[in-house]
Amino acid sequence: MAPLSCVYHLEVIRLRQLFFALSLSSIALSAAPISTYYLTAGDNGANIIQGGVATVYAQQYPGNGGEYAIAVDSTVRSLSNGNTGAGTGAQYDLGFSFTGTSYTYPNPSYAFYDGTTDGAYNYSVDYSAGGVYRMGLDWSNPVLLFQTPSSYLGITYDPGNSSLWVSGFGSDTVMNVTMAGALLSSFNTGFSSISSLALDPADGTLWMGSQNTQGTFYQFSRAGALLGTSAFENLIQYNTLGGEFSTGGAAVPEPSTWAMMGLGLAAAALARKRR
Repeated sequence: MAPLSCVYHLEVIRLRQLFFALSLSSIALSAAPISTYYLTAGDNGANIIQGGVATVYAQQYPGNGGEYAIAVDSTVRSLSNGNTGAGTGAQYDLGFSFTGTSYTYPNPSYAFYDGTTDGAYNYSVDYSAGGVYRMGLDWSNPVLLFQTPSSYLGITYDPGNSSLWVSGFGSDTVMNVTMAGALLSSFNTGFSSISSLALDPADGTLWMGSQNTQGTFYQFSRAGALLGTSAFENLIQYNTLGGEFSTGGAAVPEPSTWAMMGLGLAAAALARKRR
């Protein structure tokens, strides 16, 4: 009877382990961004703030073609629709209220649908002919940094190594490249039409959508592991090509509890020594 009892207990342990693993998998598949995810849906005439809940705002400006390419730090800066290569973009505060500042489209021959910033420059990818361009914070004076294949659309800045992530729209490829275009790493998502590529500074993970599954966003590690998805029923009809997290104006993290305790003990010891 003893061996049967051992087998029984081992099976119980295995079932518990399996249940725990499935629970973790379920948690991972229902992930949500930690930071605020700013999205643009130019063809729909909407801007979106997504955290645990997606809030849709009608674009206040401009009225001609909508906005797509987006850069976010202490403000949100957009360009007009890359389908037209014309019109004006706009500056918003972090609540998507128009500040009164507008931006001229830098060159009508370029098709910019997503953007990013390192705080000194804005960046975007020309979907039509390929190529990553650096521009001023007002989207002026585009300078070609390096060439990419055509049909690349997504771009985001990685402050961890001062590099860029770019993604294909006609493929399932995401690449990490230097500012000179040297390949650092890459991975495949398993789906095409990648959109709204952004890096969450809170945990260093990559977020993106797909035009094939509008309203659903995917979280990947920078090594290319799928960590979870976040689906929003009210965004199913929105073509969110542009996407960014805020890269600036973040509050200084509070010291950890243990660090505060350590400082308190040190102060107490110093006070006792002085007495």
